[in-house]
Amino acid sequence: MTHELTETLRRNKKPLLWGIFLTAVVILFLGGSFVSLIHNKIEKYKLSERTKQLDKDFDRLTQLKEKLEQEDPQLIEQIARTEYHLVKPGEIEFRFTRK
Repeated sequence: MTHELTETLRRNKKPLLWGIFLTAVVILFLGGSFVSLIHNKIEKYKLSERTKQLDKDFDRLTQLKEKLEQEDPQLIEQIARTEYHLVKPGEIEFRFTRK
């Protein structure tokens, strides 16, 4: 079997070398472009997902801004209590620590 393989390789030496050479040239010139293309597609996907998230955040903040401009007293009280830890006169605030 080894002798037959050696003979076949000797007979087909030129076409085999040309095939290897052409494959190397194609990989050399197109390999970097292909990797770059894949990288760009991945980056585009990540950026489109980030854009969707930013659009949602923008909509949420726009709605919050509109409510604050209308001076919604319940919203203002909620923000004062949760973000600034403010209490009404006479109220006692209890804080609990989690273990």
